Amino acid sequence: MKLSKFIVGALLVALSSHSFAQYDAIDKDYYVFPIQPEKDNFLSGNMGELRSSHFHAGLDIKTNGVEGLSVLASADGYVSRIRVGTGGYGNCIYIQHPNGTSTVYAHLRNFSEAIAEYTLKEQYRRKSFEVNLFPKKGEFTVKKGEVIGFSGNSGSSTGPHLHFEIRGVNHEVLDPLRIGFNQIKDNIPPKIETLALKTNNIQSRVNQQFGRFEFDLQSKNSRGLHTDTIYALGQIGMEIYTYDQLNGASNRNGVPLIDVYVNDELYFQQNIDSINFSLQKNILIHTNYQAAKETRKRFNKLYVDDGNPLKFYPKKKNNGYLLVEANAIKNVRIEARDAYGNKSTVRFVIKGLPTIECLSDPIKVKYNSYTLDNTLMLFQSRDSINNKITVYNQQGSKVYEPAYYNDQQNVYLIDLRKVLPLEVVYRDGSRQEIAYSDRVPAASEHSFLADTYSLKFSKSTLFDTLYFRAKHYVDEKTGKDVFEFSEDIYPLKGGIEVEMELLGSYDSLSQYRLYMVDGSGNAGFVGGTIKDGKTRFTMHGFGKYTLLKDLEPPTIRKRSVQNNIISLTIDDKLSGINNFEAKLNGEWLLMHYEPKKKLIWSEMLHKNKPLKGEFELKVADNAGNESILKLNIE
Repeated sequence: MKLSKFIVGALLVALSSHSFAQYDAIDKDYYVFPIQPEKDNFLSGNMGELRSSHFHAGLDIKTNGVEGLSVLASADGYVSRIRVGTGGYGNCIYIQHPNGTSTVYAHLRNFSEAIAEYTLKEQYRRKSFEVNLFPKKGEFTVKKGEVIGFSGNSGSSTGPHLHFEIRGVNHEVLDPLRIGFNQIKDNIPPKIETLALKTNNIQSRVNQQFGRFEFDLQSKNSRGLHTDTIYALGQIGMEIYTYDQLNGASNRNGVPLIDVYVNDELYFQQNIDSINFSLQKNILIHTNYQAAKETRKRFNKLYVDDGNPLKFYPKKKNNGYLLVEANAIKNVRIEARDAYGNKSTVRFVIKGLPTIECLSDPIKVKYNSYTLDNTLMLFQSRDSINNKITVYNQQGSKVYEPAYYNDQQNVYLIDLRKVLPLEVVYRDGSRQEIAYSDRVPAASEHSFLADTYSLKFSKSTLFDTLYFRAKHYVDEKTGKDVFEFSEDIYPLKGGIEVEMELLGSYDSLSQYRLYMVDGSGNAGFVGGTIKDGKTRFTMHGFGKYTLLKDLEPPTIRKRSVQNNIISLTIDDKLSGINNFEAKLNGEWLLMHYEPKKKLIWSEMLHKNKPLKGEFELKVADNAGNESILKLNIE
């Protein structure tokens, strides 16, 4: 759906309407840009950008695909922490500064000589590639502009770049762009690409219909809407798909500042000015999780849902929800700003229109049924005589009339807070299984017991009420147990404990592990335990779970031995690499690991000692299979 005659403007303004108290005490000349400060730099990510599972912390600074650029201490201080790992930040340095702030430098290829030597000794002492070190205060004192490492692509990075953070005195992540740095140029306003309006309860409507409706802000003279007016009734939530672009880079970055005015009154504000790591997962409720699954776009909610504890909303009248009465006029203005004050504005009108049952507009049918928040939508073609349906639940049955219709389609709305449907019978006698299993309230412990499985929810499992459908069966083709859990439309804050009785046929249960299988048939290792004919595991996502057998050990292939370094590739097809260990002449040997390249390579503790003798590498996968490679290095 496209909305015409939107006014989208952009101008450079001061951020006078927002408070940046935590930035006021920071001297903007205190920090030097941490990489190539003598030239313009470009970003592939900014602070607060909306990622799939978290708000992005800090800046992702491009290195044009190059590794090995000098990374500088942004200010005087001392190294307070060193991390080496295969995921997350990879090779990472933390520096504490006299003004109470700290800086973080992540995805490094390697550290400066003194830090690298200290880290290497600790890796050998602990006999572990992955380490998390906390040097004593003053052990590694650094000066502003001093080289502390070199840029790379380690950890969960998807390409060479430097991840850089400034953290406040309470360890919250601050926005470096609000502090300064003229190496990053930006005179481009954010882009507001799509508006969405969502009905928040079963009585609400947008253009006479229930659901969530998107309006394209880039096109004009669209069919269906010929003015800048949207008709609505009841409690309505607004959302926007917006992003920011900086000079010289095409990346779509986050928009930290959004103001919503209704009839010239400031109605709602979003201000992502700092990030608390303990609240990172709440991005799943800050954005519209269900819409992201359906559209692959992350929409900023301009309202605050139940269960959202974030402090990004200094102004939120009615929690941001519009209360639209019949014949009311709401002049809405949405302003999106970036950290440099560039602003885009969109204006439109929402007019209250009383609900009617018979529509002239088309009705979009979403499958046989569709769930939105607390409401189940059912669809049936329109009949000239009988348009009733019968909904069965555990307590009995109820006949429903259409909530609204046009000459081709009926729409029925079922309030899941009152009824959990099991089956629907349509006028022609056809039946549709709905099979809701349970209604689970948020912020409380809850258990569900079925004939062959049980579920346990903790107080921290859910953001909001969950209506789920689950089933356990034996797959006819494989003969193995399958557990399917609901539609992936509700975000989970924590895990669900599952215990399932095994009904399938297995030659040896000790050889099987639990996996989550996606729609394309790709299996992801879950693990769990199998004991006394039952499997127990923690479920962190909706989908399909089954038992698979992995008897194939990891593969190990030698690449080269040169410059006193042996390099190899390791891989595992199903369950994935769990651990590895190398020895040279019976003594532990450090092996660096880069999972993205499946590459593993050695580093001697004493560089002048030759890499010669009996080399042995053991690699185990998550299913317990192990491979051993033995070589005589001459």
